[in-house]
Amino acid sequence: MKKSPIHAALREALFVFLMVLAAYGYFSSERDVNINSRLALVKAFVDEGRLEIDSYHNTELYTVDKAYFNGHYYSDKAIGASMLGMAAYYPVRWVYYQIGVRLTPRLFREWVTFLGVSLPAAFLAPFLYVLAGQLGAGRFKALLIALGISLGTPLYKYSTAFYGHALAAVFYFLAFLIWFSARRKGSVSLSMAFISAVLLGFTVITEYPTALLLVLLGFYMLYTLVQTRQVFDWRIYVVLALGFVISLSPQLLYNYSIYGSPFTTGYSYESNAEFQAAHAANIMGIGIPDLRIFFYQTLHPSLGVVWQSPVLIPAVGGWFFMARNREYRPELLFSLSGVILFILLISGYYMWWGGVALTPRHIIPILPLFALPLLFLPERFSWALFLLVPASIFQNLLMTASGYTGLYEFFETLISGNLIGEYTGMLVYEICLPNILAGDLMSNRGQNLFNLQGAASLTPLLVLELGIMAGYVIQISHPKYWIRFTKK
Repeated sequence: MKKSPIHAALREALFVFLMVLAAYGYFSSERDVNINSRLALVKAFVDEGRLEIDSYHNTELYTVDKAYFNGHYYSDKAIGASMLGMAAYYPVRWVYYQIGVRLTPRLFREWVTFLGVSLPAAFLAPFLYVLAGQLGAGRFKALLIALGISLGTPLYKYSTAFYGHALAAVFYFLAFLIWFSARRKGSVSLSMAFISAVLLGFTVITEYPTALLLVLLGFYMLYTLVQTRQVFDWRIYVVLALGFVISLSPQLLYNYSIYGSPFTTGYSYESNAEFQAAHAANIMGIGIPDLRIFFYQTLHPSLGVVWQSPVLIPAVGGWFFMARNREYRPELLFSLSGVILFILLISGYYMWWGGVALTPRHIIPILPLFALPLLFLPERFSWALFLLVPASIFQNLLMTASGYTGLYEFFETLISGNLIGEYTGMLVYEICLPNILAGDLMSNRGQNLFNLQGAASLTPLLVLELGIMAGYVIQISHPKYWIRFTKK
């Protein structure tokens, strides 16, 4: 029986997924107070059946990112990532118990991070690949965009660590894809509308600031309903509300059970006096946007995401071509406004750089939106992607693989108050590359499984990626051979 094009595309997308999953799963971020706050909630809930992190916050999962209320300590973070971590930890804990092997703190962090963050975050890449094909992009361009966004931006680094940014990015973009598909098909089903609402609710309870992005997508959803002539279908609004409330309810219940109000978060009871004062000002520490900080997050050499991920540069041209195409102007307005307004929002945050971070990590949820203008970049400009995607992946690999030595001193030199001083060195080459050359790397599988040290510990990753790429090339070059090979 002849295989349909969609089956071939899905098999190709599987290889893209494996390339990204291998890259994400190869690394494991070391202990970090932000990560530990989320992991402490996972461990407290699964091991002790409670929400208090009293047993962990000052010991194996030391953190200053915590709330103190009624004599107990709690994680101050949105609980979305921790919920996925709990779902991952239960089966891992059971398996280790059954085989009689001790689950060490390091293995706990690595398994929960891989299953709770890396695995779901990697699904962005195949969706981007299939979307590119549906919009008429060639395989080469589709592959470049999928890998460029997933591995050539800080999504790479923060999909290897137990933060919520990468998860929020994936949930939000998948929700958008549901409505983008509905607009192209001319209708949205009740089931897909429900799934989109669940994704959006989970986006918010994973990263609170993404509430702004939900408002923007809400306008796009309403426009889609008008176009599909479903704007007066009350059932859609019911399932949207139901899905959103269902996914939002764990956070509301968590807040109520601890603080007595569903709308009070841990940021109101920070145990650290400095954090408490900062979050009490304005809206959870977010004030009036500052254009200087907008520049720092995007174009400043030290931390600017465009310098770290030059694959984003052609997106400007992509938006120009979207503007010339009347059919896709709604997507132009959605993606461009989402990028600009969200970066502006974070520019008003008192710690916009994200503490001891390798990038302005708070803007990560909008990075997949750059895929839209890149998809509409004409094929004749694919040479720009061919040049910039490898450069972006290389730089983000350096950021992901590097240890943290020198990072604290870098920020002490770089940041004065809330602003960047005269220092303009790139973090990637000032800190990350020297660390790798000196043998200071994040925990990775080359070290753990093969006892490799320094830059040599990255060799298995390179071999693995080349193997997966070879499978992809066989698939696209000899699809009949691949069908025979897999058929029993």
